[in-house]
Amino acid sequence: MHEHRQSWEDLIIKHSGYPKFKSRTCCIYNSRSRHPVNDPDKLCPCGRMIRRHSLLGDCLESTEAKRGNTEFQTPDRFLDGKKHSVEVPINVFGTLQPSGCKFLRIDARSPMENIFQLILEDCGTQKPALILSVYGGAKYFTMAERLEKEFIRGVIDAATMANAWILTTGIDNGISKLVGEGISHYSLLREYPNKVKCIGMTMWGTINENTRLRLKHTSNGNPPPLCERQIPSKIEEDRETIELNHTHCILFDSGKLYDYLSDSQRNQFVIEACKDTGDGHTCYAVTIIVEGGTGSLEILENDITGKRPIVLIQGSGRLADLLAMLVEQTSNPDRTQYCRDPDQHEIQQALGRFFPDLPDSEGSTAKNQIQKILKKENRHLLHVFSMDRDRNVAETIFKAIFTATEKKTKLEYNQRNKNESLEQEKQRRQDEDKLVDLALEWNYFDGVLQILQARQGELIKKKKDFIQVDIARQKQLFLKSLERKRSTFIEYFLISGFDLLSLVENDDIPSYQKFILELYNTSYKEMNKSHKNRVTMLFGATSFSSMQEIDYKLNKFVGSFFGSICSSKNDSFLNRIKIDLNNRVCTCYGSNEHVEENYELKVIQHITKVYPTESSYTKHHILRDLFLWSIFMDMPEMAKVLLFHVRSRVCAALIASAIYKNYSKLSPTVDMRDKFQTQSLDFEIYASMFIDKCYEYNEKRACELLLRQIPLFGNVTCMQLAISSASSKLLETACFDQTLNQVWFDKLSLSNHQLKVKVSRTLAIMTVGLIAPCINTKDDALSQDGINYYVDEGNSKKGKLTTYWRRFRYFHESPMINYLWFLLVFSYMMLYHLDGRDTFNIHWTEIYVIITVSSMLCEEGRKLYHEYDTRMTERWGSTGSTALTLLSNIFYILPYFLFYLGLGFRYGSYNEDLLTTARIIWALDLELWYLRSLKFVIALKFLGPKLFMLQNMLRDLFAFVYMIFIAIAAYGVVSRALIYYKEVPFTSRGIFSGIFYEPYWFIHGEVSDKDLLDERIMNGTNDGGKGVAEATATHILLGFHMLFINVLLLNLLVAVFADSIGKVQENTEFYWRYQRYSFVREYFEHLPLSYPPLIIISHIILIILNIKNICCSSVCRHRIVRDDHLPISKKFTRIFRLENDPFTIVDFAATFPIKCTMTSDQTIGPFFSLKSWIYRRSPLSCAPTSYGYILKQMLTK
Repeated sequence: MHEHRQSWEDLIIKHSGYPKFKSRTCCIYNSRSRHPVNDPDKLCPCGRMIRRHSLLGDCLESTEAKRGNTEFQTPDRFLDGKKHSVEVPINVFGTLQPSGCKFLRIDARSPMENIFQLILEDCGTQKPALILSVYGGAKYFTMAERLEKEFIRGVIDAATMANAWILTTGIDNGISKLVGEGISHYSLLREYPNKVKCIGMTMWGTINENTRLRLKHTSNGNPPPLCERQIPSKIEEDRETIELNHTHCILFDSGKLYDYLSDSQRNQFVIEACKDTGDGHTCYAVTIIVEGGTGSLEILENDITGKRPIVLIQGSGRLADLLAMLVEQTSNPDRTQYCRDPDQHEIQQALGRFFPDLPDSEGSTAKNQIQKILKKENRHLLHVFSMDRDRNVAETIFKAIFTATEKKTKLEYNQRNKNESLEQEKQRRQDEDKLVDLALEWNYFDGVLQILQARQGELIKKKKDFIQVDIARQKQLFLKSLERKRSTFIEYFLISGFDLLSLVENDDIPSYQKFILELYNTSYKEMNKSHKNRVTMLFGATSFSSMQEIDYKLNKFVGSFFGSICSSKNDSFLNRIKIDLNNRVCTCYGSNEHVEENYELKVIQHITKVYPTESSYTKHHILRDLFLWSIFMDMPEMAKVLLFHVRSRVCAALIASAIYKNYSKLSPTVDMRDKFQTQSLDFEIYASMFIDKCYEYNEKRACELLLRQIPLFGNVTCMQLAISSASSKLLETACFDQTLNQVWFDKLSLSNHQLKVKVSRTLAIMTVGLIAPCINTKDDALSQDGINYYVDEGNSKKGKLTTYWRRFRYFHESPMINYLWFLLVFSYMMLYHLDGRDTFNIHWTEIYVIITVSSMLCEEGRKLYHEYDTRMTERWGSTGSTALTLLSNIFYILPYFLFYLGLGFRYGSYNEDLLTTARIIWALDLELWYLRSLKFVIALKFLGPKLFMLQNMLRDLFAFVYMIFIAIAAYGVVSRALIYYKEVPFTSRGIFSGIFYEPYWFIHGEVSDKDLLDERIMNGTNDGGKGVAEATATHILLGFHMLFINVLLLNLLVAVFADSIGKVQENTEFYWRYQRYSFVREYFEHLPLSYPPLIIISHIILIILNIKNICCSSVCRHRIVRDDHLPISKKFTRIFRLENDPFTIVDFAATFPIKCTMTSDQTIGPFFSLKSWIYRRSPLSCAPTSYGYILKQMLTK
């Protein structure tokens, strides 16, 4: 922005041409003056040695000599006027390294306008919005650590938020040192800190001689400064040095050393900064007093005279505590009214308490100053910060500014002039608008709450002179609040009924899309550098050219099951494959940046079809897109505000949790990962709370809510999101468990849990289902529109025989029964009927197994296509590990591959060896089919989590395989080299059996080498020692190997297994329900006649139905379909979700009391503190009657 900004030195050289931009020095003597012979270190009244003056021109001594006065008498004292000092060119200025502190020695009488303009130009002509004068304690100043940290944090936050300049004394002790070090720590701890402008103002004569010499040596002024000591070396100075962490240090010079600066320069500087220059910029000033002595009363007097607010830090000591005590003594408890002025006795007691050693003369002056400061008419300017009462220093600073400004301009709501003219009201409203803009810039909502409430009241009263202006103003403030991340302001506007549709200029889709895209781009530009880098690294580039790219991001961060919400182009099957490959495999399948010319028209047509409203978009779509924007741009507080206003908030919370979990995985640092994990957990908790509240009102509707697809969010279901993101909090809710129960028991009764019923079910299995229809009944807990909406209830009144056979079919459609029968037949075939082809007589079991496996393979392919086509892919890649996902897919495909490989060997030749190969392959294949039957254990709560234990133990085992392999290989090679030299065949089989096979069994305690080594040692000893050394060395190696493998590695592996098992046991409910979802969904979506090989019939029917749909689509296009009509294809291919959506606001209505009933800041989490805060201060009521009516109507149907 300021690439060609002039350097500090160049600016000073430029300003040196101004008539009054000068320095000052003593003119009693000059550089040619000679010291007395008997006193070479004689001092001038200015404090310098006579022989070390820097003045090059005439001085008083030379002037008197020209007049003939050779006996010049040194004055007794230094006069502050022009008689003993003179203006000289500025020659002490520069920049100290490495801190970068810019310093300047200048005349104390210089106009403050010149100094302010110099610093302003050095800051890039960016005027400050706030001047923070931080004064008080100097030497021996101490403050409690907790208060010190809060004070520094508050000052830095206020300075960075409000673009403030901080003014201090600039010396390296007391409060100025504390502020300087705080700025240094801020710049070190923040990755991309904002530059805080901190200006120190002190006297040139206040700092010590060594500091003055350092500054002179650093300077390159013309003429060059005198770089020699100007005071005797025998003088021990107890003077100050400058604080190097300040950005600027202005050293005022009166020509005299050992001089102290009054408050005149600071006061004039503040007045100059806050002066109205007619450019519309306003600067405010606040003085902060920390500790302090009676000398600080001059600062307070000047601020009181200038009507500038003051903040007293209570607990810092001395003056700040004295004034804070008197303010609270003379005010009512809540400090909203000032009762009286303090009397002389109270002030005297306070002075005696905090300044016990104060001389009487100074005490009398201080008493009068305090009495003037604490007058009742000045009390609105005094604000006390207390650690035990106030939130933070920054908020107290902003409160002081707004209180003083409102008092000054008479903007108190209760004191408005009811008879003001139109022009007067316009001016008043302009002043109010400035305050609102300031509050929004500083994120201080309390300061303008009364103004916003009054404007809302005027809108309700329909004050026609300003209603259109106020609507436009609200729109401007809302947009600015979005861009600046002011979540509290956004919350106020939303609960006040702000019309979101007014944000879009025209009522059409292109304008709406333009608004959303501009919001992404504008908010990105408003971020600080750290936030920008974080968003770019995690989210990617935000320079969107179309809304289509938002669909790509949702697909990437939420899942491929998330339907398109912006582009109809993304809904095509082939394009979905391209996007998924691009997001999850590689980027070689096309770019997301290309947008077709007719793309906008397609989007309009798509949204017109999808949105069942008269307009193209509604406020719910705007809220949804704003919510997604806040999540993607990493604005969690804004997202939490919008979450309570968006429809389908359970789904929205789960989407936020999923995105933040993916952000956590992509984060490069530990702290970022922890931060996003915490944010993800927050939204998980909100989702579980919302669903619990719905379940509390109506169990049936809450269960349907988890399975009901949500068109607003890409037709996903809450259950899909919870499973995909492994949302443990929601999976552990009673509603989730009940939903799975309803689907799992489906045609059975949920109440059949008695012991006798369990015994009856066992008998039903033993009788191959013949008595099952007599003991299993259907439970109609959910409505026809509920989870069981696919079930045809039209036959419920049919005869007993029909009912019997229907229930008999239900029993045999159980996947477990089918799979067990397949394993029994396959096992029987392998044991008794797998003969060679010379006795070519294929047994029926072999035919059955071939047909069954083939039909199962066809069904697996159909399931994959069906899941992808219907966007039910939330379980794909759910292992959380690429390696485990790959192994799972291999385990998934391998049984089919081995079966058909064995089938090829079985019928490939009459060779008996090939039959043996086929038998081995099919034996391994049967082993895998048995292992796959473990999935039925998922249905049992006490066994289901054990599968997760096995999965985690396998993951741990793979980590140890490498170490175990290294140990086995090391022993195998070394031992065989010693005892089997040149005896191991150099073939793959020889190397494997000779080197790796035997050492592998050491893990299991089979130490065959020990007997061999003992024999070698014994035989070698008898034969004269041949091979004894090698065998002995191998014996030692064997002992070490056994210690390392059997004792250390294996026991460590057991300990790791125990830890993995413990972690699973801690989350048994989550793991069981997570696995159970997959099993229940598979059961629910199976085809009629799903028993292999009869499932082929269903496949044939599906093929016929698809051909019919393709051929008859044009004929049946204008056919009128009843609302309750259910296509046959839908009965065949069921989807684990509810497609109709008559209860879209159930969760919104049911969870509304969460917002209305919060009265404690500790209710639920950090965000609910914000919610309770805003609702306590809201001008609107929660309107429980209207929402209660909606809730009652929705939940009692």
